[in-house]
Amino acid sequence: MNSPIYDAAVVGGGLAGCSAAITLAQQGRRVVLFESKHYPHHKVCGEFLSPECARYLHDLGLTPALRALCPPVVHSVAIIAPDGTRWETHLRGVGFSLSRYRLDQALAQQSRCLGVDLHEGATVTRIDGDLNHGFELEARSASGSGSFSAAAVIVASGKRSSLDRALNRSFLRTPQPYTGLKAHFRGAPLPGRVDLYTFPGGYCGLGEVENGLTNVCLLVRTEVFQRVGGVEGLIAWMQAQNPGLKRWFNTAEPVSERWLSISQVPFLPKPAVEGDILIAGDAAGLIAPLTGDGMSMALRGGQMAARYVQRWQADELNAGDLPRLYAAEWKRTFDRRLWLGRRLQACLFQPRLLSLGLRILNRLPAVGQMLVDQTREVAQPGQLAADQLVE
Repeated sequence: MNSPIYDAAVVGGGLAGCSAAITLAQQGRRVVLFESKHYPHHKVCGEFLSPECARYLHDLGLTPALRALCPPVVHSVAIIAPDGTRWETHLRGVGFSLSRYRLDQALAQQSRCLGVDLHEGATVTRIDGDLNHGFELEARSASGSGSFSAAAVIVASGKRSSLDRALNRSFLRTPQPYTGLKAHFRGAPLPGRVDLYTFPGGYCGLGEVENGLTNVCLLVRTEVFQRVGGVEGLIAWMQAQNPGLKRWFNTAEPVSERWLSISQVPFLPKPAVEGDILIAGDAAGLIAPLTGDGMSMALRGGQMAARYVQRWQADELNAGDLPRLYAAEWKRTFDRRLWLGRRLQACLFQPRLLSLGLRILNRLPAVGQMLVDQTREVAQPGQLAADQLVE
């Protein structure tokens, strides 16, 4: 196996990948991190960080960087049906919003500061090996291909990537009927709130990020997207379906040059382990965006994978136990909220059913709070709060 030999290789430089790399580097491990793009870059993402994210980011040493970026705080979330029925709930704690353009860059910089060997513009095309004999990775970049060896591998390559095909992951065999879009706008302020406007077959989230911008991120069934004529047709059509959304767009101006998009968005269950490779973040399981818990899951999942690697390298686990125990904890931690998120999302795609559901939640606020709590980890008393992180 070629040198240098790293304690761990992490594939994917988003939230889960950087979280894993930083956590390992904080313990003095030699880590190589591969990111297929160059920082900073935009991603299709709701860009909302739920209250528990403050603790995860603080653990990674991001508090000073986050305070410097001044992200807007978020106190509540509203869902608005096409007929105007509205339900709003307050978060347990304070969340905040920050573009992935800035957040991922801050995480990458923290990785570098801790000695992580970060390779930008590098796509991992092959992973061979196991925990008993070590791994060899091939990575391709503009300067050519290179070989890297590592004792352990964590893959956090996002919702869907070319590496999934290289690993022959089973979820790729099931076509997925969803398309995601995202762009930044300047529009009417949404102080302390995220708004989720629904339309037949999809929903569109609005949330303020840094510098007075609003992130507009939507999910739609691909059949609807194709039927209404692609991006421009969809933007006009969904406004016609939900008058509240149209009122916001009437005074908004786009900042992004184009809409970012991703097709075949996979919400079906995925394995958290492939062979002896640990999978983290969206690569292990993508929660429905309406829950607002995806970024929290990515940060926590990356830390979880890193800590299992640390335990193995400290001889607390053997090579057979590591993938089995990690997969079991991942399932125990995230499976229930993923299951519930898929079912709540199905309701959002059906306007009549949604309107009825929102009216019930307005009459029974405790039920709404229960659903919110069941789709995330509720921050415990005494934990760092988002308003402390961004003050």
